[in-house]
Amino acid sequence: MDVEIRHVPLVPVFKLYLLNGVEALHGMYEVIERTMVLESEEEILALDVLGFGATPTHHVTDADPYSSGSVFVANMRSWFNSVWTHLAE
Repeated sequence: MDVEIRHVPLVPVFKLYLLNGVEALHGMYEVIERTMVLESEEEILALDVLGFGATPTHHVTDADPYSSGSVFVANMRSWFNSVWTHLAE
């Protein structure tokens, strides 16, 4: 099995797991405002995303290429491939 990891210079807004090309788990992150402490011990107010609590929804490709599951999985695969090809380093 081969694994390739790349970095994408985007702020994450959702989690996405594509499984075997026919399933997708997708969960939106919530944006929150919180205080962060920098290395200099300065406190700043920042926007952050909560990915840990994002509840994924399950989408499955079926025999109908126009069903909501099939369209969603195909669109997410296309999005992932475009980011991987054009933005990932």
